[in-house]
Amino acid sequence: MENTERYIQALIQGEDQIINEIYKKIYPKVLAFILTNKGNEEDALDVFHDALMYIIVTQKEKRSVILSFEAYLFVICKNIWKKTLKNKVIKTDVITLEEKETNLSAFILEQQCFEFYIAKFNLLSENCKDILSSYFNGLSYEEITLANAYATVNTVRQRVFKCRSKLMELIKNDKEFQKIIKWGA
Repeated sequence: MENTERYIQALIQGEDQIINEIYKKIYPKVLAFILTNKGNEEDALDVFHDALMYIIVTQKEKRSVILSFEAYLFVICKNIWKKTLKNKVIKTDVITLEEKETNLSAFILEQQCFEFYIAKFNLLSENCKDILSSYFNGLSYEEITLANAYATVNTVRQRVFKCRSKLMELIKNDKEFQKIIKWGA
């Protein structure tokens, strides 16, 4: 947490020495991830830079609690890269700055929605978080039953249903969600 605040302040204030420290510490992990996922070094640099810009913009606008800067930055890089791969179209044209800004704006909105979802997810009980994490990560009901020592698969199905319902209720009852719905319409 101590480094987190230091890193954010350095990014906002443009302190080169600490920004270089961020690059040395975290960039190799991002590079490795992108290289193993159909990217190259130039892609990794672009993604890393975009993620740092995202943090600067959002943290200047409204400070949020970030427990681990390294994990937060890596997740942002990962999300940007996944979105890039999803939208990747072979282009012979040079990407204009306007297109890049539009893509970054869309990513910022998507990332804010993701952070909203995570905040609501974290309000669930530990049991619900464990079950839903397993379920959302592709484990079958049978695997969840074995891993959590539940009596039957039906018990797991019921728990998943109840936990998902609780999560949806938390999301739908939040005023921020109502703003998102209005904005997206």
